[in-house]
Amino acid sequence: MPNIQITQTLKTDLLIVGSGIGGLSCSVEAHKKGINHILITKTQLGSGASFFPLKASLGIQVTGDEHDKALFQQDIERVAQGMNNPEIVKAYIEDSPQAVELLNEIGFCPWKRNDNRPACFAEYPRPIYLINEWQKARKNAEAIIAQQNTTTLFENASLVHIATENHRVVGAVFAYQNPEKSGRKIVYFYVQTSAIILASGGIAGLYKDNLYPADVIGSTHFLALQAGARLTNLEFIQFIPSFIAPKYKVLFGEHTLKYCTAVTDKNGNSLFPDLSAEEFAQMMAERSAYAPFSVDFDCVKFDLRIMQYLLENPEEQGVYLHYSSKLYQDQTEFYRVYLDWLKADAGIDLLTDRVSIAPFAHSCNGGIEIDTNAESAVQGLFAVGEVSSCIEGANRLGGNSVGGSLVFAKRAMAKIQQDLTACQDATIDEQAVENAKIFAEQALNRLHNENADSTLTASQVLSDIRQAMTKFANVYRTEENLCKLQEKLARLERDFDPIENADFQGIEIFYGLKTAQAVVNAMLARKESRGAHYRADYPEKSERSYRQMTSKMIN
Repeated sequence: MPNIQITQTLKTDLLIVGSGIGGLSCSVEAHKKGINHILITKTQLGSGASFFPLKASLGIQVTGDEHDKALFQQDIERVAQGMNNPEIVKAYIEDSPQAVELLNEIGFCPWKRNDNRPACFAEYPRPIYLINEWQKARKNAEAIIAQQNTTTLFENASLVHIATENHRVVGAVFAYQNPEKSGRKIVYFYVQTSAIILASGGIAGLYKDNLYPADVIGSTHFLALQAGARLTNLEFIQFIPSFIAPKYKVLFGEHTLKYCTAVTDKNGNSLFPDLSAEEFAQMMAERSAYAPFSVDFDCVKFDLRIMQYLLENPEEQGVYLHYSSKLYQDQTEFYRVYLDWLKADAGIDLLTDRVSIAPFAHSCNGGIEIDTNAESAVQGLFAVGEVSSCIEGANRLGGNSVGGSLVFAKRAMAKIQQDLTACQDATIDEQAVENAKIFAEQALNRLHNENADSTLTASQVLSDIRQAMTKFANVYRTEENLCKLQEKLARLERDFDPIENADFQGIEIFYGLKTAQAVVNAMLARKESRGAHYRADYPEKSERSYRQMTSKMIN
């Protein structure tokens, strides 16, 4: 029988999980406060969705003048549709103008956009800062972290257990692959700590078609749930159109749809034969005004028809767009910057290339439920960035994702400093530490599945999860398909042994599987259509209040 053994023990004030913008911001803030911390990241430093070069630039929306505070809250609450926490929104609105300065401190060079154009879904314009040059920013971050004498960095490390006692954090276990050793031997570290910040990204990586790095699969959501945190709003995943061809996994500029003359299958047959030319043009003009799928617009038929076609034709990967030459005659900055980047960096010309798109999982509006200090229901367990259910609700404004990481990194660190000061004279019970370590090791080994299919590999499980989620938990959802998906995930759990595959990310992929189950449960539970969540069998918005619905895990 395979056996997990924890062979190393570390002690630190704080463990930070993830090194995207959220994790790096937390590390820099911890260093400024003199807090010793361990920073672990699954791949290299400066990873995660925030360092994934999807498009020409990434925007961060912040509060404008004093008058904008009420307007900003109005914008956020309208799009969230009662599914978020207004107190967290107020914190963001108050802190975001100052928090954006953190971008410079972690290696980016932000600049303010000049066109005064409202962000996606927003009614009112406000300051938007842009960042790009991801590789340069990563190198800057590497130099910054290397100079911090309060930081111990572990790359190629994954969180596999959160240790708690009396509903508070006492430690964690991470799996570390030492690149200096041959083979795939994994070393397990127990970390004695009273504070953990999860900055580990969202759940879009559980889909085959996603705009995430391959390593972000939502595994820490289940770890937080297992530790006693609450998950909420998991069903509100943002899907946006993205390229299948000519180059896969490049972010599609939805504003170009205004110049789209037809949407067809591979044989040139229209997907919208029921619309007149005028009706089609009106639908495309409306759909060109925003990126993420939303049920709140008449042009929702664009996304739903595409997904229905893909469900009915499983051999097809996407649908085809045909453009007017007027597209490249548009000289406004919004078009010119994107089209120039698309041609120069991605090698795509929307007129001469055969263009195919499909709905891709993108941002996550739900996750670990937090308070205004980014702390979960478990004392000492914090969540920053897309792993958390932050200011978002049924949908979110463009430019608010990265901003949330910055604001709540600062707030989490202020709370952690306060907690450390309050308990600085506390004595350490060494036997309690040893007991927690033994319990963690036992908990990991209980994941062994003696009835598993020995031929089922971790990579196959992840591939099966992604294929099934892309097909049945995309923008077009039905009870029948979600139940099929539920059964598929249950079979995978029954047949898989994460411990046998531990050297190949088996434990982490198992946790991702459990998170996928929580997502499907949330989609089944919400019997209505609202924001980013659409149920074909419940197409109307319910009058019943569903605010902060908690996803329950079925064990």
